[in-house]
Amino acid sequence: MDRKVIFRCDAGHAPDIGTGHITRSKTLATNLVEKGLLRKNDISFYTRQDPDYDLGKSYLAESKFTYKAFPDNALKPNTSSELKILQNSGAALIFMDRLSTSSKLIKGITSAGKKVVTFDDYGSGRACADLAISAIFDDVCKSDNLVRGYRYLVLSKSSYSPLPVSQYINKIVATFGGYDSRSLCQFFLENSEIVPTTCSVDIILGSCDENILRSYYKYIESNRLQGRFKIHIFPDNYHEIIANADLAITSGGLSIFEFSAYGVPSIGLPQYEHQLRTIENLRDAGISLVGSDGMNLSQHKLKDCLEYMNDFTLRNRMAMCAREKIDGLGTDRIISLLINNFPDNFHG
Repeated sequence: MDRKVIFRCDAGHAPDIGTGHITRSKTLATNLVEKGLLRKNDISFYTRQDPDYDLGKSYLAESKFTYKAFPDNALKPNTSSELKILQNSGAALIFMDRLSTSSKLIKGITSAGKKVVTFDDYGSGRACADLAISAIFDDVCKSDNLVRGYRYLVLSKSSYSPLPVSQYINKIVATFGGYDSRSLCQFFLENSEIVPTTCSVDIILGSCDENILRSYYKYIESNRLQGRFKIHIFPDNYHEIIANADLAITSGGLSIFEFSAYGVPSIGLPQYEHQLRTIENLRDAGISLVGSDGMNLSQHKLKDCLEYMNDFTLRNRMAMCAREKIDGLGTDRIISLLINNFPDNFHG
């Protein structure tokens, strides 16, 4: 049986893209290899290399997975070109990790004898996939091929060990995704006066323009924040930093769920509309607060949230809710689903 697998995902500066799709796919691929279900040479990543989609190649180059980067809009979503490439790919199983697939695309792939798995897919193709996983979006219609809920979140660790909730907020960790499309970090720094002077702040950045990074350092220096504010670029000790936070200020991508798995209460600032829905859902679940006025950034709203978080009872309750609802075991659950649904596509 052919066990060739393709992960179809992009990363870049285009609206609603960022780096979360590739991050999730890399994590799942790595786990499949580590568990002996696939060999590394069974896996390929297909990604765009058009303007605004230039991060996929750089993220995959450092992963040591095989990848193909397609220019000239050859992989533009739901086009006949993308369909033809995937039909002729030689893969037996294709993972589609993006916000919307079309029924025409997915039906075209499955008609070529391939199995398809989609992740958090709002498109019509979701209903046509062999397996649809909606871990983040809860407003998709039920169907026989769909599983949904935070139980299926793909996070970057196999287990999480939350620390006790501190009586006071001493350490804040701020991170705004692999690509900060709305300059949330700049907004946060420009409103640093609302952060209590008793707090230290670790800012975790992903892909960042050198000029923008220099402006951050300059702002920290000119406002005499060096003793409290520290910037980390793709830190190797990422999990150590976030696990020790008393409070997170974060965008609504995968990072907000990583904090939740550690039981760290968060204030969410959305990069995109779908992230706003994520943060609102986490707020309704008692895990996070919305630190913006809808999609509008607001110093007043962020300040109110920070003051609200001073309540230890509130933060402790949020931490308990987070640990209960997001246990970090989603990858294992997904792998069990894959083995049950597609036994012939994996090594025994």
